[in-house]
Formats: sequence, structure tokens, C-alpha cells
Amino acid sequence: MRKIAVAVDGSLNCECAVRYVTGIAAAIPDLHFVLVHIQPPLSQYLTEEAERKPKALKALRALMKSNKAESEKMLDKAKNEMVRRGIDPLRIEPCSRVRFSGVAEDILDLCQTRSFDALAIARRGITRLQEMITGSVTTSLLEHARLTPTWVVDGDASNPNFLLAVDGSPNSLRALDHMAFMLAGGSIDHRIHMLHIKPRLQDFCEIDFDPDAMAAAEQVLLDDDRRCIDDFHAQALGVLKKNGFPPDRLQIRTIDNRLSIARAIRDTAAELKCGTIVVGRRGRTEGKFTGSVSRKVIQKATDTAVWLVP
Repeated sequence: MRKIAVAVDGSLNCECAVRYVTGIAAAIPDLHFVLVHIQPPLSQYLTEEAERKPKALKALRALMKSNKAESEKMLDKAKNEMVRRGIDPLRIEPCSRVRFSGVAEDILDLCQTRSFDALAIARRGITRLQEMITGSVTTSLLEHARLTPTWVVDGDASNPNFLLAVDGSPNSLRALDHMAFMLAGGSIDHRIHMLHIKPRLQDFCEIDFDPDAMAAAEQVLLDDDRRCIDDFHAQALGVLKKNGFPPDRLQIRTIDNRLSIARAIRDTAAELKCGTIVVGRRGRTEGKFTGSVSRKVIQKATDTAVWLVP
């Protein structure tokens, strides 16, 4: 049995995420869902007063009851929509939680405690300036989800085709393993495309050399990349076989690097009519936090779900 958490907040963006996972469920018979809503925070002042004053305690209990009722109403609405779209209600578990640390922290704690296979969230329509000032639940989840793959949904991501971006790194192999595991035994024949973008020397070094040295270094880089992809191909065949996919499903499309790797990934997904893009959290050259390529794919993707695999 595979189980995913779906973050619910009653927004239109959230409804898109619910519709997306419902569509995925049509292909995965044993997929179960936990609809998660973190209740609004309680007033610290009221909480402290409730320890001393009966009236404050009564008000606190009334507020907690109201928060729980609104939360359960929100979860019931999401569940009813999934049932209306054909999901067995026995495969859906509503989960309303009192806020303890924060929305993102509490969701991640639940994911780790219950070992979910994935977390589905909506991408918020938030500007970079707003994000810097106020923060974003989605951003916090993406930055701190170290164990659970995160599915970020924007708009109508109903096209069943998948695009997996690979660079030969262990991260891209884990991304393939997650995708193959989730789709194994599915009743719908998803078309899976794998995309590899050749690296450029500029991605590794910004210093200009003389033309001959640049050409030699570029060739060394391309030779190393070719060996890396060959090794990846051999390991990927084992991953597909383990999950019941035939070897001919592993077709890697290679294109030359452009000015933006993230844009090349998004453009290829649009060209191949892929509603889902699967990427590793970091590529071969990216740092500790969410890699720049995966971050830009998520920020700019429209009508697409992006699976970010740690």
C-alpha cells in the first residue's frame, strides 16, 4: 500500500492539488490518502489566562472547538470531492491537527512520524518579495523536507505523461526510483520521458581561458558526462526492473544546454504534453538547500505538478 499526505487549506490552489492526486489515484489502485489540515494558532495570551481564569478557559475551549469544526468541515469538503471523482472513501483519511510548532513544521513532523511516500501541496501564488518578508508554507516545506518527496501542484496538471530530468547523479536515480515505485502496477499506461541536458563549462567555472584550453576542458566535461549517463542507464534499468517496468521504457532524450536548464525542462515538458515533472532535489553541481534548477522549475511551472525528490 502506498500512502500520501495532501495538505488542505480550503484555497483554490489546494483544490487543484486535490484534483491532481485524484487523477493519479486512477492509475494506482492501492494508493491511500491522508488529508491534513493544521488548525489556526491559539492566542498565547488566552492560553496563559486560561490557566488562571475560568472565563478565559471557557473561551479557549470554545475557540478550540470552533477551530476543530472549521478544520473538519474543510477536510470533509476535500474528501467529498475526491469521492465524487471516484475515490473509495475507505482510501481517504481526514487528519485535523492542533498547531504545535507551525504549519510547515507540523506537516513535516506528521510525514516523518507516519512515513508517507509523498506529500502533495499546492504552489502558492506568492511573489519573491512577499516570500522574503513573510515566508511561505510551501517554501518552508520544500526547504526542510529531507526524507519525504514533495509534489508541488500548480493549476490543471491533469495530463498523465511524465518528464523525468536526469543528470546521472544519485539524486536523479532516487527521483527515478520514487517515480517507478509510485507508478508500479498502475492501470494506466503513463508515457514516461527522460530528459538529459548536456552540461556547459560555464556551469562549473566562470573564468575565461584561451579558446584552446576552453575547448579541451569542455571535451573533458562532456566525456565525463557521457560516462556518468552510461552508468546511470545501467543502474536505472535495475530500478525499472525492480518495479515491473520493461527495459524499453528507459528512453533518455539528450539535448544541448541552453541559457536556462530549468526553462529547457519546462519547455520540453510542454512540448511532450507532460503534466508532471520529476526532479531530484539537487543536481551534480548544486548546494545544500533546494537546488537552483529545481527551484526555478517549481517557481515557473504552470498547469504542472513537480515532484521534488530528496
